[in-house]
Amino acid sequence: MSLGAAAGAPRPPPDRARRLRDPPRVALLLAAFVCAPAAPASAQRLQGRVVSAADSAPVPAALVALLDANGAQVVRTSTGPAGGFTLEVPSAGRYVVEVLRIGQRPWRSPALELGPPVPRRLVIAVPDDPVVLEPVAIRARTRCRTSPAEGSLVATLLAEADKALTLTRLAMESGEVGYAVERYHVTRSPRLETRDSSAIIDPLPAWPIRSWPAESLAVHGFVREEAPTFTEPYGGYSFFGPDAPLLLSPWFLSTHCFGASAGSGPDSGAILVTFRPEGGWRADIEGRLVIDRGTLALRRIEWRFVRLPWKVPENHAGGAMVLRRLPSGVYVPESWWQRAPVPEVNRRREPLRLYGWDERGGHIVPGP
Repeated sequence: MSLGAAAGAPRPPPDRARRLRDPPRVALLLAAFVCAPAAPASAQRLQGRVVSAADSAPVPAALVALLDANGAQVVRTSTGPAGGFTLEVPSAGRYVVEVLRIGQRPWRSPALELGPPVPRRLVIAVPDDPVVLEPVAIRARTRCRTSPAEGSLVATLLAEADKALTLTRLAMESGEVGYAVERYHVTRSPRLETRDSSAIIDPLPAWPIRSWPAESLAVHGFVREEAPTFTEPYGGYSFFGPDAPLLLSPWFLSTHCFGASAGSGPDSGAILVTFRPEGGWRADIEGRLVIDRGTLALRRIEWRFVRLPWKVPENHAGGAMVLRRLPSGVYVPESWWQRAPVPEVNRRREPLRLYGWDERGGHIVPGP
């Protein structure tokens, strides 16, 4: 996740090239969410509250979106602890309000005429309408199923994961989270022994995942070789990982196999959505989403890199992110990490062997 590194150099071997004074660095990058553009000054402000139709209790941590006449999403936000929300309507027109809640089916309003730019307030009472899943097999399906069909178990679970990750991103962008982040950087030996480590406290954290478009990953894979520079004479490699927009992109869905199974052991109360590449030769990822069976909330994303450009222990190259829901209903990334291999290379930039590992991550710490 962004584990916040710039592209770095692989390690040159002592017998063929001088060693660099600074420790080797490898970019650890995760695909991230694209921020919505700011609304123009003339936009209408739509304010409101989402409450339960059963008892009028506020509904926090719900996604509220405006859909245009074609059903396309125009703008969206999330509700606060009291169920309140504010949407900036870009122009006058006919819109539908959509409310998404984790574990609940989507709710949509009748069409609304919005405009001219005069503040408008709504109270939206949403009924209890839980998502009903088809039976979950004990083991993941063995037959490859790309592009999960709409309404299928996998498609439903991916949609629930998308809600959780979107809520997390919106909460961090709004600054309503109220915590700091401790970030760390560790360099390790080939046997994962710590060589060096550092940590900092960031009191104003941003979303810890950096972006890379699915279109580029489709061409270059999840590991990109960087050209040599003055500061990095041996070049380097950038590693990219998953997020919800990537997992739900047409390219990823059509080139990866998905399955669903019941969790076991520590994840006995969860449903696992697994993914792995189908065909191809470029560096890729495989992994799983761990989703709570009762609430359908995303607990964790785990992945590892496969088809790496040099021979390394693939079980050690990868990452994970753990999500947590705060008492206010806000979702946050409780902890995250990603580890990438650092090779030794000769002067022709040919990898010779594994020099070590570059690991970056972090976790939330309580605010004041």
